[in-house]
Amino acid sequence: MCKNYLLTGLLILAFVWSGFAQNEEILLNSGWKAKRSNELTVDGTEISSQDFELFDWMEAVVPGTVLTTMLHNNKVPDPFYGMNNELIPDIHNTGAGYYTFWFHNRFPLPDLKPGQQVWLKFRGINYTANVFLNGNRVNTDTHEGMFLREKYLITPFLNGESGGINNLAVIVHPPDPVGDANGGQGGDGTIARSVTQQYTAGWDWICPIRDRNTGIWDQVSIEIAGPVDVQNSFVQPKVPGKRIPAEKQKPAYLTISTELVNATEKQQGGIVVARIGDEKWTLPSTIQAGETVTVTFPEIKIENPKLWWPNGLGEQNQYKLELSFEQNNLSSDKETVSFGIRETDTYFDKEVGGRVFLVNGQKVFIKGGNWIASDAMLRLLPERYEAEVRMHAEMNMNMIRVWGGAMPERPEFYDACDKYGLLVWQDFWVSGDCNGRWPDPRKKESQARRQAYPDNHSLFITSAIDQIKMLRNHPSLYMWCGGNEFPPPADINKQLEETIFPKYDGTRFYVNESTSASILRNTIGGNGDGPYGIQNPLRFFVTQSYPFNPELGSVGMPNVETMRKMMDKKDLGPPRNDRPSLVWRYHKYIGYGNYIERMGEIAGIDDFCKKAQVVNYEQYRALQEGFNAGMWDKYTGMLVWKNQNPWTALRGQFYDVFLDQNGGFYGYKHGAKPLHVQLNLNDSMVYIQNQTFIDADNLVVEAELIDLKGNIVGQNQFSIKNIEANSYKNAGYLFKNVKPKGFYFVRLILKNGKNEIIDENLYWLTNEDADWQELQKLAPVKLQVKLQKSEDKEYKVDIRNATNSVAFFTRLKIIGNESGELALPVFFDDNYITLFPGEQKQIDIDLSHLPKGITTDSLLLELAPWNGESVKQNFNKN
Repeated sequence: MCKNYLLTGLLILAFVWSGFAQNEEILLNSGWKAKRSNELTVDGTEISSQDFELFDWMEAVVPGTVLTTMLHNNKVPDPFYGMNNELIPDIHNTGAGYYTFWFHNRFPLPDLKPGQQVWLKFRGINYTANVFLNGNRVNTDTHEGMFLREKYLITPFLNGESGGINNLAVIVHPPDPVGDANGGQGGDGTIARSVTQQYTAGWDWICPIRDRNTGIWDQVSIEIAGPVDVQNSFVQPKVPGKRIPAEKQKPAYLTISTELVNATEKQQGGIVVARIGDEKWTLPSTIQAGETVTVTFPEIKIENPKLWWPNGLGEQNQYKLELSFEQNNLSSDKETVSFGIRETDTYFDKEVGGRVFLVNGQKVFIKGGNWIASDAMLRLLPERYEAEVRMHAEMNMNMIRVWGGAMPERPEFYDACDKYGLLVWQDFWVSGDCNGRWPDPRKKESQARRQAYPDNHSLFITSAIDQIKMLRNHPSLYMWCGGNEFPPPADINKQLEETIFPKYDGTRFYVNESTSASILRNTIGGNGDGPYGIQNPLRFFVTQSYPFNPELGSVGMPNVETMRKMMDKKDLGPPRNDRPSLVWRYHKYIGYGNYIERMGEIAGIDDFCKKAQVVNYEQYRALQEGFNAGMWDKYTGMLVWKNQNPWTALRGQFYDVFLDQNGGFYGYKHGAKPLHVQLNLNDSMVYIQNQTFIDADNLVVEAELIDLKGNIVGQNQFSIKNIEANSYKNAGYLFKNVKPKGFYFVRLILKNGKNEIIDENLYWLTNEDADWQELQKLAPVKLQVKLQKSEDKEYKVDIRNATNSVAFFTRLKIIGNESGELALPVFFDDNYITLFPGEQKQIDIDLSHLPKGITTDSLLLELAPWNGESVKQNFNKN
């Protein structure tokens, strides 16, 4: 069926070429087979021949890794579950041959018109590979490097028969050395001798990936074009001056360039055509036989441009460039590029001691976090990228740092960041742990030797150039960084700084390492990052951190449903005195100290996870609000370590690998709102934060002190005539002559001049740790729910507390009405909410990211209050 579908698509392609003479690209993402290389006695010439029979080959996952293929064929257990990863042989013990595989595909092509050329494209192979087609070796040099695209001209090797089948065979070898996963950060460190992912040998947040992610891990495609191929087009925008969103804009300027490849043995002449909307520009060009040239258009002026802005600060406008090479009014090839018109800049604020990041001339206070990978086994899907990046935007973040022990993220990730306005700080593949920042007894080689990693510096540079070309059009890409907590070797760093970026980008800031003094300089001593564990929320206000902290984090227990997905029932027992079981330790549990047990004796895993969410919520709200309190005075921004885990880990995350959001997600979301009212925990002062680029006038703050029974025992009101753009303002002291007792609430409501609520922030506070025990005295509540559809796959739910008790920390979730399991991912505009007696709140629900095939007929909305029975509502019940 897949072959027929592909053939039909290619027949359509033939028609398109003859009628419009444009190129086409076809993904080769099905029909793959795989077999361990040492189980075969023949070579690539025979395996790719027409008569070769595939006997006992597995169905392969491409894009994917050897391990994903083995898992797909039930050859290994799920390494994300329990201790299953220990049942999978590690490549260091088996030898590389165990995970060295042949991959095979058969595909048809239509009749080619005169002058047409066919290209075979790989967007990522880990680590070395040789490619064969129809009995011929395609690559004259062995492919090496995880982060290097390959594009091979295969026209001479094609099966020339009409509708003939082409046989493709690729042998993929793991990195060498693969490293000993000895429990160190990156194992024994030798994985870093290759240009590949370092976390695959294990880290303090993940166990080793047994095949080190060997395989054809990224997209494979066939491209059909004319004599001249168009590639690596680039749009460089300039937006001079300081801009304000939603205003008529002064002109911006674009410089457009592209590479032209003459795939023939004859000189080719034609016209390069650039189109943006209804505008068109042309440039004559001649390319010699076998030559690759870069052509650049004169600077283009764009009147009143629609600018691209970071999340929460303006619209994420984008344009499309269509760039083609035309001969005799026919297109030899074309490339379509999405881009945004924006300009980035940066300077070091000596008074604050940290770097300031600018977009379109405006200072952006950085609120974001660190990203590892969407999936540790590289099962990378555009839909998953979309949901994950949207979660960052929903949390009011404006930057994601892609950590250096992982990879340059895929274009689909950047597409989502472009859409949702997340600036991206992209590390190269270097880490202080593997590359020799510190002496480390777990490392196999000396510190000095490790500082020279990788072994092939030329490959590092070639890979860097290629990844820059792949990603440089994305407006979300803000900066490049040489490595995590350590720079690349001096010769590599020098080339990047002085040659590579000026030549291939030139529009973005480059820093040699994440903790560089050019990013931050702390007057209290040195440069750095952290801490990473549970903190007293007050600490974020009274203990000064680094002026720009690239890594600062805390705990991250998931909800109980995730715990049941990741381990056996017998292993679910929660820690006592913060001492976890072997399985919890295997999944890298990070302790909560006494922050959970102070709420009362732990009554099983459900109780433990429920209480953990309260801690998560207040930890991450306090973390962000502590930095808010020092905006432009002490701090220029902060990045949480870390936003997510690409496997079933029990630490540092706002949502888990199944895409369920925890309490920290919503705590951070409240703390990071661009126009925000907050309570500074150190001095009980109420502050207004305006992180937008527009002044806010005629604001009112209503403050309420509420006891555990829901009674208002204190009130105050503050009027703020004006708070300037990008500023932080003291509204006044919370309460005077009021001394709350026990466990109590403080609610802050920010309203505009029209008496509309624009922010609301609820704190639960105590005088002594023992006051937390009062939560056990809350009487049960029964919530009333009314659910109604607002838009396609979007709903509104009205929740009312009709009882005389406080409905504390009520969690909303969507479950299958038969399975009872969570439906994921879903988006709530708020969650873990508290309703006082008689109060009502409306929550928006978005189900548009659920997998296809899941309908509301099969779903229930469940509300689970802290105290009382859950309430369930069918989506189709009026």
